[in-house]
Amino acid sequence: MRSTPRVLAPAERQRHMQRVTWISTLVDLLLSVVKLAVGLWVRSPALIADGIHSLSDLLTDGFVLVINRISHAEPDTNHPYGHARFETVGTVLLGMVLLLVGVGLAWDNISRLLSDEPVAVASIWAIAAAALSLLSKEALYRYGLHWANKLDSDLLKANAWHSRSDALSSLVVLFGVLATWFGYAWVEAWAALLVAALIGKMGAQLGWDALQQLADRGLDEEQQQAIEQCILGVPGVVSVHALRSRHMGNEYFIDVHIQVGNYISVSEGHQISDWVMRRLKREFSRLGDITLHIDPEDDASPPRRSLAPLRPDIERALASYPALAANTRMQIHYHRQQVMLELFFAASPTAGCQQEAAQALVELDWLASIELHQIHVTAN
Repeated sequence: MRSTPRVLAPAERQRHMQRVTWISTLVDLLLSVVKLAVGLWVRSPALIADGIHSLSDLLTDGFVLVINRISHAEPDTNHPYGHARFETVGTVLLGMVLLLVGVGLAWDNISRLLSDEPVAVASIWAIAAAALSLLSKEALYRYGLHWANKLDSDLLKANAWHSRSDALSSLVVLFGVLATWFGYAWVEAWAALLVAALIGKMGAQLGWDALQQLADRGLDEEQQQAIEQCILGVPGVVSVHALRSRHMGNEYFIDVHIQVGNYISVSEGHQISDWVMRRLKREFSRLGDITLHIDPEDDASPPRRSLAPLRPDIERALASYPALAANTRMQIHYHRQQVMLELFFAASPTAGCQQEAAQALVELDWLASIELHQIHVTAN
């Protein structure tokens, strides 16, 4: 959530993600061809399963390429918040596909274990293919994770961990074919089942996490506290409440209520919000859209009374008090659905003004206070 040393422009970030994914695609393609060819040649079910897993990696890479392009599209009329949710939808679909692949592979190998079908003894080629996959996938994982952290991309990070799961599955396969080499052929089928379980688990996890994002899962408690402390560090902010957040692609959108002094001007309140926005953008690079609600009071528990009147109704009410109605400027403040008035006059307020003010405080139940001021004009 914290900012990276340099925040890239969306177009530049998209280009980096495409390059990383194309490299991953090329490696996955070569590995799938090698593992499937060797697995079919030496009749190794675990190596064939791992080769199919590598083919599923191509599907992942394809999704990343397509979604990366769509999700970086500019907001439009139909998508005013952008297209980042396409990334999340694609992840859900990918998770479902991988889960089905894992179930299918598990079913095939359970059937093989229950049958009398003989398992061929693994060759040195199967061992070499599994070792090559293990080393290649671990290197791809480290490369992808490096760029995922540099670009602050959860999508690339998920794809990098996908490569790590492949490395682990290749380790299982390597163990299985070595066991077959030493005469324990049945171990390889069990190794293939473990590969299927890894694929299914990965698909379920990817899909579930994406569904949580679609359900507007927010930031955790620690991240929310960090945002609140950042806001409270801006001069003029009294308190922070009603912070809500949701995931949007690789960004988070937040809306939050900020309490400021109840006697400050609208322009000062807006200026405080501008500084809050600037500080949040500087401290948290993954914050996208930020909605700030400026409160002159803590509205977490609003008073149980009718809404206080607005300026036109207040002016009509003051028309019944001629001395007060003669003001040249009226400043209105609200607190707990009560009105606090500041009335300004060209001359010093008369005794009649004082009497009418006291009368109005008794007769108008929404009126909490009246302050009478004389306007002092200073010559230039």
